[in-house]
Amino acid sequence: MKVPNKEKLIPSIIIQTIKIYPVTLFLFVLVVLFASLYPEKFLTPLNLSTILRQFVTLMLFALGPSIVVVTGSLDLSYVGIWMLGGILVWVLMPTLGMFSILVIPLLGLATGFIVGVIQTKAKIPSFILTLSVLVIYCGLTGMISGGISRSVRGYEFITVRLIPYIPTAFLWTIPIIIAAVFIMKYTKIGIYLYAIGSNEEGARLAGINVDKFKILAFTISGLFTGIGSMIYFQHQGGSVPVVLNLNTMVWPLVAIVLGGTPLTGGSGGPHRTILGALTFTVLCRGLTLSFLDPTMIQLITGLLLIASIIASSRGSKGVTIL
Repeated sequence: MKVPNKEKLIPSIIIQTIKIYPVTLFLFVLVVLFASLYPEKFLTPLNLSTILRQFVTLMLFALGPSIVVVTGSLDLSYVGIWMLGGILVWVLMPTLGMFSILVIPLLGLATGFIVGVIQTKAKIPSFILTLSVLVIYCGLTGMISGGISRSVRGYEFITVRLIPYIPTAFLWTIPIIIAAVFIMKYTKIGIYLYAIGSNEEGARLAGINVDKFKILAFTISGLFTGIGSMIYFQHQGGSVPVVLNLNTMVWPLVAIVLGGTPLTGGSGGPHRTILGALTFTVLCRGLTLSFLDPTMIQLITGLLLIASIIASSRGSKGVTIL
């Protein structure tokens, strides 16, 4: 039996990984660049902990919607679910006590199901529909809160520090990521969602109930967003803002597309979003260390989103589902 040459095997694995996940090369370049420019700041435990915190923020919002993007649709309701769910916890706390936080995943589940039904039955473009839901939820948050950010105490155990420099929210995020990846790569649901994104009419002719699985995709997205928002709610100190931050809405979308999930659907998914979120987080953190003007960072974010959309749409032609 011929033993593989390790000297040739390792470079081959690296090249193959870059071909399948091109963003890994970008990530490597960013790490080397910022570690060289800021050797005393970038690779410090404190900065790496900050990167993990920002990574958690992106993943908790981007994970669910990345499942919907696989089908060729968009789900922008994630920030609205987090904001409205958080203020509902404040409203229900005197009545339900500690159980009031469960309203956030329930809101996400209900929102995803309702959006899925409306989108499939009324044929409203998912971008317009979910953006409208986001605006409505943000408006309701402002009305219920009276325009003042409200805080809720009692959930500190969710984010109490267990490991030095490792945000506990990151530990909560790991099983959610595993569940999302498992659904998309190892279940019939994932197979059907990829098929719908690749060729919706072909999937319908193959006997797949397209409307049913599209509704399921939005429902799963809403549930993951709700669970993630519940964690992020305490990650932010038990409060939510009452005014929409555009970055909070755009950055998860950048992470999804940057990771290699094309907006046209059919490939990519949560496992690629992990790489996209990590890469984007490293980029933002490096730019922050450079004391670059925040408006310039927004400009770079917008350009990166456009470049990622172009690259992913070109790369989606003829790719396999990986």
